[in-house]
Amino acid sequence: MATVEEIENALDHVELQQLPLKYGHALDLIGRGRHRKDESSMKEGSELLRECFSEDFIFEELGGETINVPGAEGWIDYVANALGGFVGTQHLIAPPLVIIKTSPSNKDGIRIGGKATLRSYVIATHISPPPGTEIYDLGKKSPATTTGTNFGVYGTYRDECIRTKEGWRIRRRSLDYLHTQGYFFSEQM
Repeated sequence: MATVEEIENALDHVELQQLPLKYGHALDLIGRGRHRKDESSMKEGSELLRECFSEDFIFEELGGETINVPGAEGWIDYVANALGGFVGTQHLIAPPLVIIKTSPSNKDGIRIGGKATLRSYVIATHISPPPGTEIYDLGKKSPATTTGTNFGVYGTYRDECIRTKEGWRIRRRSLDYLHTQGYFFSEQM
């Protein structure tokens, strides 16, 4: 029979594995919602994304460049601008390697504290509008999309996670590119 500690450890692993998957779905909903001006998709994606992050969340690096976008709301705005020019995206995120560095403690019946790292492979496909389609001006943080040219990212998410009273959350995130194909970012970024 499993001990309480073994059961809690197994539950921690399951909850941590869900964070990158929830994140990928959130990005796809936000980008699609922005492109289609669909408030329902934007709202659903934003709510999912907020469930992934701690209050002091920061996205530190993107493809080797320091970006330091703070907070869930900052990342929601960044993602909406970056992905809103695409017809759609699909973030295929592999189940992460989970390393629990410090187990949470029980305080007044709530498991809190604890630190973990995640490493998740990602293949992200970004579908550009067909040739001849008008691309909406999404602001200076939006990539310079070329109609008919898709963009692919192959890389690894690096996450530092903490356990809050709401559960495990990503506190720091970076994306290392292994390879990109098909499109370039605007010099306005």
